[in-house]
Amino acid sequence: MHPKDIAALSDEEEENLREFMLNLAILFIFMSIIGIISCVYQIKQYQSIRRKHSHESTLQSAAHIQNQAECVYKMKAATESSRADMQDSLEREVEELRAFQQQVRGELGTLKTALTVLSQRRQREVLRPDDAESHRKGKTE
Repeated sequence: MHPKDIAALSDEEEENLREFMLNLAILFIFMSIIGIISCVYQIKQYQSIRRKHSHESTLQSAAHIQNQAECVYKMKAATESSRADMQDSLEREVEELRAFQQQVRGELGTLKTALTVLSQRRQREVLRPDDAESHRKGKTE
């Protein structure tokens, strides 16, 4: 309204206009407060979603780390089992080699005894060449 129009109003109309403008100002203030509350609510909701997402990411990361740790433990257990199997296998092979070594030593002892006996026979034959020749002659006759 123009100032001339306001001057033309009666006191009652002017009072009504002031009340109306006051009501409009109060309505504007309330709407501003509602807008501010709505913005604060939206910000809180956004922060909550961010925290939830961050928490979920943390949980996913923790689950991933736990899965990796389980894989490491499984690999460690498999390695330990494999190492134990290899150790058992090596111990069996060592025992087999020791048994073979004992067998070879026994056979070498037998061969040594046989060689000693043969050597002693030859030495006797060398010491008694006459007996050997007469023995040969007896066979040829």
